[in-house]
Amino acid sequence: MGVLVVGMHRSGTSALAGALDAMGFEAGPSDDLMEGDEGNPQGYFELRSIASLNDEILAHYRGRWDSPPLFAPGWEHDDAALAYATRARDALAEVYASDAYVLKDPRISLLLPLWRQVTDARTCAMVIVREPLEVAASLTRRNGLPTASGLALWAAYNRALLRDLEGMAVHICSYTDLVNDPTTVLSQVHESLQAWAVVTEDVDLSSASASIRPDLRRNNTDDNVDESSHLPVEIADLLTLLLDRRGRHDHFAVNASLEPGWWERALLEERRVLLNWALDRIAVLEAHGANLETHSANLMAENAIWRQRFEDTERELQALQGRVDHVKKLIPAPLFRAVTKRSKGT
Repeated sequence: MGVLVVGMHRSGTSALAGALDAMGFEAGPSDDLMEGDEGNPQGYFELRSIASLNDEILAHYRGRWDSPPLFAPGWEHDDAALAYATRARDALAEVYASDAYVLKDPRISLLLPLWRQVTDARTCAMVIVREPLEVAASLTRRNGLPTASGLALWAAYNRALLRDLEGMAVHICSYTDLVNDPTTVLSQVHESLQAWAVVTEDVDLSSASASIRPDLRRNNTDDNVDESSHLPVEIADLLTLLLDRRGRHDHFAVNASLEPGWWERALLEERRVLLNWALDRIAVLEAHGANLETHSANLMAENAIWRQRFEDTERELQALQGRVDHVKKLIPAPLFRAVTKRSKGT
């Protein structure tokens, strides 16, 4: 059975996936894994091929990772989604050598109805939750997103995964808990994996715990400040709902309203409108570009025809000049000069 790691971007999904990799789960071929960088020095434990496929799916539905699309009810059963599910199934078969894998990509949080068609019955889910202001600060630092937009995205991802994980074997953990006490959190994760028969024996968690680097945590909120008092009420309530559900759920169910606040809808709709405007402009430019390419190709073809005609004319002129020179040799010079003067009227 595989392990699906989901959660909002910049929430610790890489840290949790790295710990599962250290437990022995297959993260995928090294030449497909995203390398570490300033944002994640230890690596992302995320496959480029899967992330690229998810970007393509989001784009098909007129969205991006930072502008979640509005999905119609039952969208996962339309022809395009079923075709993407087939490609996803093939991709997993290509990148993983066994069923004991860890699949991590925050975008899957938005695409769970599709991915559950691909992985259900042989996959459990690990959800990691980070304080929303920390996530928003990280998105501001990395992507230049305003804090309010970062909070709205944090909520959109977490509302989506809470809704779409229903019925699955799910374990929810807190990024703060993971960083502050990795041994305890990873022991709880391992206990859940044993309960679901994903692993059948005890493992040494020392390497997994050592992979969690508290010194790499950035944008952390002041521990002396109650973060929820600085959050919009909708975000604070959602954070409480998530943290109250930490731990193992054999058959996950939310049993709570997941409706976003009006301001969340407005901010995300603004992002969608801007994205769709940009996509439409790109389509127009590409169409014009295609017309220009066609026009350019036609001009090149016409130019080649005229060049050929010019070369043929030059050859005919050279042949005619050769015949004139031959005639000149046959006519006595005085007579040729006389005829030439006469033809010129002199």
